[in-house]
Amino acid sequence: MKKLFRHFVACAMAALCGLSCMSLVACDSGSETVYNVIGTDETYTPEEVPMSGAEIDADIAVDGNFNESFYDNLQWLTLNKVDGTQTATVVMTVRIAQTGLLIAADVVENTLITYNATRPTAYESGIEFYLAFGDGMTWRDGLYEIDITAGERFSIRQYTASGYVDYPVAYDTSPSYAVIRDGSLMDGECTGYRFELFLPYALFDREGRCNEVYVNPTHIAMPDWELTEVRNWYQFGARQSSLYGWDKLNQGFTFDRNGAVINSLAIESTEGGMVTEEFGYDYCITGDTVNLNIMADEGYKLVSLMVNDRECVSDVVADTYSFTAQGDTTVVPVFTAEEVENIVVSDVYAWIDYPASEFTLELNNGENDYTLEYDTSKLTIDKEAKTVKALAEGTFEVKVTSGIDTASFNVISSSVDRTGTGKWDSTGYADKANNVKSRYASDGTNGTTTVFLGDSFFDNTEGNWSDFYTSYANEYDALELGIGGSTTYDWENFLSGGILDGMQPKNLVVNLGTNNLAADGDTVEGLAENLQRLFTLLHNKMPNTNIYYFSIAQRVDTTAHATKISAVNALMEQWCEYKDWITFVDVEDQVASSDLKDGLHPKDEAYANIYVPALEAAGCVVERK
Repeated sequence: MKKLFRHFVACAMAALCGLSCMSLVACDSGSETVYNVIGTDETYTPEEVPMSGAEIDADIAVDGNFNESFYDNLQWLTLNKVDGTQTATVVMTVRIAQTGLLIAADVVENTLITYNATRPTAYESGIEFYLAFGDGMTWRDGLYEIDITAGERFSIRQYTASGYVDYPVAYDTSPSYAVIRDGSLMDGECTGYRFELFLPYALFDREGRCNEVYVNPTHIAMPDWELTEVRNWYQFGARQSSLYGWDKLNQGFTFDRNGAVINSLAIESTEGGMVTEEFGYDYCITGDTVNLNIMADEGYKLVSLMVNDRECVSDVVADTYSFTAQGDTTVVPVFTAEEVENIVVSDVYAWIDYPASEFTLELNNGENDYTLEYDTSKLTIDKEAKTVKALAEGTFEVKVTSGIDTASFNVISSSVDRTGTGKWDSTGYADKANNVKSRYASDGTNGTTTVFLGDSFFDNTEGNWSDFYTSYANEYDALELGIGGSTTYDWENFLSGGILDGMQPKNLVVNLGTNNLAADGDTVEGLAENLQRLFTLLHNKMPNTNIYYFSIAQRVDTTAHATKISAVNALMEQWCEYKDWITFVDVEDQVASSDLKDGLHPKDEAYANIYVPALEAAGCVVERK
């Protein structure tokens, strides 16, 4: 059996000397330091003395090539990473062999693939696996963190009561592994790599062949080998599944003796639109949530969505349908051409004892006028202003007639109970709220100032957008008046408490909503209503102010809310579309996890490179000082 030399001793000595092992060598070129690259064939000459004494199945050749016949009979798992501008695809399988586990993976990515042996393997371009055996009951039965890098480095740690610690590897239990790259590292030529990693059962003090294992892979991108903070750590299980995590025994994709345990997801093609799985997969996993994205072509609409012979079109929310997979699944969508709506309307929320709500009504039939029919005991409508005020609770129909065309929309009216504690309790923010008022009174100029308001995203006192006043506001007439942890409920309280009295900025830039989901448990529809009510209040308070609303950014720490966040953003984008005083600024797909400093808050550079340009592109003109 061919064994590959893995420079254990060389790497250890290099680390002690502050140098890199293999071929990352510093060369004196006078004005700059030049680093060599690792070629595609480097380190693949077999050594006379093998570095592993572990037994390997006779039909396995650990060489990075997937040409053994058993691969044809294994189910492969495809994982697609899309994190902002960073993409990667990992296609992997596990063979449960007689003497150990063989993990094979093919990795393609769009970032620079780098190598730096002076750092831990977790800070080098590669794949990090969280592995456990299917017969375990708790983490004490064995949960392991295993790294294999594009530069052919390996490490293994075990989860303990103290966290992950280095796991001992002896000569006669040592893994065997090989990496084949499609180009040289460090110089931009390499766009992918594939590897085989053989883990003998003896490494884990196990005897005999197991039946299944759990593997939760993480893609690590290190596009700059010098800067630790550029690392993009993307765990597929935690980011894409409702089932998996990194710190639990059985929280990973299941592999049995047939490879990946997955079900087929067949989505039939049709004219007029497209339905795709959220991450582009053609498989699903029993018990996991599947999110289908519905994209109708222009002039078409979805009229039927059959999922395993069940009609689900009525459950589509914001062009998304979600369900729990229970086995092989077939999806049959039907799109039909839709007639141009001569009268465009949409349902509207209204609240008793609140300012009137603006409703959407647009004519596309060439007419200039319309009439409204509604219960005047329940609603008061200002036809010219296109506003409706609620007089009673309930859902009330408004019929619109223009020429020969008719349409109708509903006014959903309710009372708002702001009594009690919980989500409506804003006493903890009293000092910060008063500071908002005093800060604007001293530094704001009505009609010229742009105010950044909302939650911690715009709270400089919590260290977010830390260079706001030294960089951005040093040049522009702008104030950052956010309050960390605040929600729409809190800002309603601030409004009623007079905190914003006298404030008439040129632009009001708002970031809110994430805390409503994570802290207060708002539903998608509930948060959309709360946001619309707050913006209605703000517009009533500041009628001459242009309002810009940033979409809710995805947060790594609460991935369960990912679908909700997207759905709320879609509803708010629709709501803002026909209003001339508020603009939806969509940054959801632009903000990657690598742009976040803590899984939630953007890094300073993300504000400069994403938020500010998006605001400018939306038409927000911020006055220079």
